[in-house]
Amino acid sequence: MIELIFGFYLLIWWVVFRKLRLLPINTWTSVTSVFIAGATIVFLLLWVGRYQPITSQARTYAVTVPVISEVAGRVIEVAPIAGQRLNRSDMLFRIDPEPYEARLAGVEAQLKLAETRLAQEQRLMEQGAGRKYDLDVARADAERLAADQRTARYQLDATVVRAPSDGRVVQVAIRPGQYVMPMAFAQMMVFVPEEEPLLAAGFRQNAMMYIDVDDRAEVAFDAIPGRVFAGRVVAIQPLLAEGTASASGTLRSLDDVPRRGRIPVFIKITDDMSAYSLPAGSSATAAVYTGKMHHFDMIRMMILRIKSWENWVFAS
Repeated sequence: MIELIFGFYLLIWWVVFRKLRLLPINTWTSVTSVFIAGATIVFLLLWVGRYQPITSQARTYAVTVPVISEVAGRVIEVAPIAGQRLNRSDMLFRIDPEPYEARLAGVEAQLKLAETRLAQEQRLMEQGAGRKYDLDVARADAERLAADQRTARYQLDATVVRAPSDGRVVQVAIRPGQYVMPMAFAQMMVFVPEEEPLLAAGFRQNAMMYIDVDDRAEVAFDAIPGRVFAGRVVAIQPLLAEGTASASGTLRSLDDVPRRGRIPVFIKITDDMSAYSLPAGSSATAAVYTGKMHHFDMIRMMILRIKSWENWVFAS
């Protein structure tokens, strides 16, 4: 931004002092020229930074679903390839079902016996030869085994782990023969639902005074040099990680003050991006046009496009 303003000012200086020779070059005009240049840069930095804020701390994020096993066992089949598109309920991997089939068969056999005993106790009660206690015990056994049967069926069905929705899996490191356990922190795969990635831009706190939902925005992705995409502000996060506190047995000290966090502003790209395949996590530079002091919008638009063209230059 400073380079653009300085270059434009040098052009005006050259026209006035060299080309048209409207003013002479002396100590007074030189000092005045430097002062005007500095004041102009400071003024534009303050106004454009407040009414057309920009940040290079922008990134696309995708919501991921950890894939874990609900039962323990040895993996006998892995279906998907990393990045392959999947439909809801498609198989991800399968655990050896034999132990769970055997358990279900055993529970069903016990349930059948309990139902037979319950029927006998009911007939004895109807004939006046039974006891209500025995009938209650038989009924409780039948109900308990019926619940065990539902649990056994659920566990048998859980030996086939399926896709929770349409999407893709990444980091498919599991292989047949691996033993898995039902632990929340032991992820077998990472599932990415088929949703549009969310662009979050972190703006400095002193740039948030005039940013509102539905403000116009523009985004320049590092991976797409020379192209700027239009967008809209869809949400502003009302909470910063630096401002959260959870219950604990110790008081929080303010001696160790956390860094000044940036406020996440969520932007929806309104231009068609179907021609580009950007992975989640792509970095970008985002600018928001608040609608106030719109005379400076053109300056910010020029600066953002210059930054976009600068993305052609990179170093490994």
